[in-house]
Amino acid sequence: MSSMIKGLGIDMVSFDELTPRISEGFIERILSSEEIKLFNKITNPERKIAFLAGRFAGKEAFVKAHQAFAEPLNFKDVSILPNGQGAPFIQCEKVSTEGLQISISHTQSHAIAIVIRT
Repeated sequence: MSSMIKGLGIDMVSFDELTPRISEGFIERILSSEEIKLFNKITNPERKIAFLAGRFAGKEAFVKAHQAFAEPLNFKDVSILPNGQGAPFIQCEKVSTEGLQISISHTQSHAIAIVIRT
């Protein structure tokens, strides 16, 4: 039995376009408290940019996959965390994340994320 796709979102972020926007305020608006803990453990500057870009792309894709929300949703309300095998999954207390799949990929210059809602 196959599941019908109810929503699909995809987003790509350029590291060069993201880097000038990075500030403490930007990080606090984009990352949840759980993600900030993960971000602060990263010591490699390039990896920090890739992490931010991947989370930003993932959250944009999440919003596109849902298309509409009953109440406003901030990016920091959404957490993209690693599961036991390191693959990303989405947590959000304001919106059901049941039936969501997320994949994030990086190159030297971009991050891309796709979210499928079934």
